Amino acid sequence: MKRRTTRILLWTGIASLILVGAAAALWFRTFHHYTPKEVMRDVRAGLAARHFQDPQARVEAFLEARYGPLTDPANRERAFLDFFNVDHIKGLNFIVSHTPANQKQANTQAMAQWIAGYRNTMSPEERTVLQAHLNTDAGRAMLRQATGQYQAQDVYYRGAQRAVINELMTTLAALRKQ
Repeated sequence: MKRRTTRILLWTGIASLILVGAAAALWFRTFHHYTPKEVMRDVRAGLAARHFQDPQARVEAFLEARYGPLTDPANRERAFLDFFNVDHIKGLNFIVSHTPANQKQANTQAMAQWIAGYRNTMSPEERTVLQAHLNTDAGRAMLRQATGQYQAQDVYYRGAQRAVINELMTTLAALRKQ
């Protein structure tokens, strides 16, 4: 009886170790370059916005769930600057890769429209604050890292996200003109 109990415990332990190893391997394979905290914030916001049928409403709901009310200029600025945050770029890539195919292009276009709307509705004070932040050494380093991360993405992903990137570049160019 003792031998049988020992065998059962031994096999249960081995099976548990195999399951834990498989779960760890899956976790690291999925999130190997992500900061889980950032990804989880993006995923939670994506889940909160997934039930909206209108792509523009879905993007607005995502941004509000992620950053708070978009009527606050600080929240809009954080949302814009996070497009240049490497961890957020990875999180958005993760979300896009798990988005239904019929929503991907509409979501991308709606996000590009939000960026254009942000650029067009910024107050002069918001422009000055954003420009000052981007002109710091940290701001320039953030832009370089974001460019590197974007260039490291699959060519098809980069092509699909071209509208968002165009609006981001247009906004940066408009800020530099001032």
